[in-house]
Amino acid sequence: MKLKSIILVLLALVLMMPTGTVFADDHQPTVETEAVELRASLDRLFSEHAFLAITAMRKGYNGDEDYNQAVEALNENTEGLTEAIRGAYGDDAAAAFNQAWSNHIGFFVDYVVATAEGDQDAQIEALDNLEQYKEDFSAALSGISGISQEGLANGLDEHISQLIGAFTEYVEEDYDEAFELQSEAMAHMYGPSKLLSQAIAGDGAVTPAAELRSGLNFLLSEHFALALQAMQNGIEGSAEFDANAATLNKNTEELAATIASVYGQEGGEQFEALWSSHIGYFVDYVLATGAEDEEAKQEALDELDQYRQDFSQFMNTATGDRVPAEGLAEGLQTHVNQLVTAFDSYVAEDYEQVWDSAREGYAHMFTPAKLFSGAIVNQFPDMFMMEEPDMMMFEDVPEDYWAADFIYPLVEKGVINGVTENMFAPGEDVTRGQFIAFIVRTMDLESDMDIPFTDVSDTFKAEVAAAYDAGITAGVSETQFEPNTPITREQMAAMVIRAYEYWTEADYITSEDYMYADEAQISPQFDTYVDAARELEIMVGGAGNKFNPKTNATRAQAAKVVFVLHETAE
Repeated sequence: MKLKSIILVLLALVLMMPTGTVFADDHQPTVETEAVELRASLDRLFSEHAFLAITAMRKGYNGDEDYNQAVEALNENTEGLTEAIRGAYGDDAAAAFNQAWSNHIGFFVDYVVATAEGDQDAQIEALDNLEQYKEDFSAALSGISGISQEGLANGLDEHISQLIGAFTEYVEEDYDEAFELQSEAMAHMYGPSKLLSQAIAGDGAVTPAAELRSGLNFLLSEHFALALQAMQNGIEGSAEFDANAATLNKNTEELAATIASVYGQEGGEQFEALWSSHIGYFVDYVLATGAEDEEAKQEALDELDQYRQDFSQFMNTATGDRVPAEGLAEGLQTHVNQLVTAFDSYVAEDYEQVWDSAREGYAHMFTPAKLFSGAIVNQFPDMFMMEEPDMMMFEDVPEDYWAADFIYPLVEKGVINGVTENMFAPGEDVTRGQFIAFIVRTMDLESDMDIPFTDVSDTFKAEVAAAYDAGITAGVSETQFEPNTPITREQMAAMVIRAYEYWTEADYITSEDYMYADEAQISPQFDTYVDAARELEIMVGGAGNKFNPKTNATRAQAAKVVFVLHETAE
């Protein structure tokens, strides 16, 4: 499952199921605490970084006239993050953060310039610099925050891969994938905001109420980002407009699904109809601008004004007066003004105003997220108040460990176990026998067939038999399986794709022969499996666009792959 999808699933679970929480002084769950406010602020800054970085990379490659102003907005975002670090950890930490964070933005710029010039050596140098940044920055931030360095490094690796991937797909004109990766990259940044806010403010930053607010932070701010891009792409007649608009529509569907999970299908449908209409009115405004039709522009603004009244009344009624209609209507006017001002300024080539309005508009969306989440929590407090049952925690897999969200659900289902009662050994190599067992258990496979392998003991015999019968593995020879040998990443890709095909009852055909930087190291018999694993986002490369096919996979990596296999195939 993609990270964005995980955020949406967790949001749905928060809304639908009672979970544990840390209560306010009156024992009522709330989204208005200092800890939750800190998290919301970091949500805004980290996700805005991804949005602005991706946008600036595209504009730099295209030579767009507002590139410098987009970069300046990105630099202002860095200053905001720096001040957040200063407030928590002091001046020295803030200065170190600012330098390192600014450097990594510079390395992305280097990659864009190298791509535009067709300089592969410079591209590799930029990726190498980003790889070194990942190691240095994760160590430094871990030192001041206490967050796991390994978890931070893995998160940074994914951030780098997503931004480079989104840019690469854009350059190759695969705009659907470029915007999907943009969405994933923005969603991913809610992970570090959660970790850092918890490290600074404690568990009060990670209550179910906080999760709800953070989920709405993502959906509403992404709406603004995509709408801003769509209006610019629309007036320019850009090739990526259709993909941009499709992603904006998907965001609307996700917002509507969230509303439906609280207020029922009819409520979700009413929300979607209203929300979609206001997007349509912005499109009308863009078309009227292109046609220089002042009357049509005013008509679009009038439609938006009516939408404000209708939508505000809808939310007021749905929440039982917890969202004041008049106040929401005023906030919606601010939203309209910010998008229209950013667009009009873009048309007028006042690019400084464009990006000032863009940053203001992006930040504004966190206000309705607070308003809506607060109303829902107040309206349905029981959803957020039941104590969460104690869950076994491994000493070497703390809650903030990068793979914790994959490991513990699989442990709970009996798919994987620790090496002892208290230890999981996430960094140890996973063997071929262990990985086959993980796959067979998550798929709930059984078989009574005899296997030809003479080296498989009773420990894994049932699981290997089931996998062999399903065509997931054929062993390393006719009589040998080597269950105790560590599995390499390319072997893992082959097994997991065969499992996916068995599960979905269809052969998976890749759409392209993707070229990793270390493509030559991938054994020919595994190449199509590696490409399929990448396309399905079950296994992807790391920093430097390397797959590392001959590297042994770890137990933590195996847990993630099996978790994502289950979510993708099912």
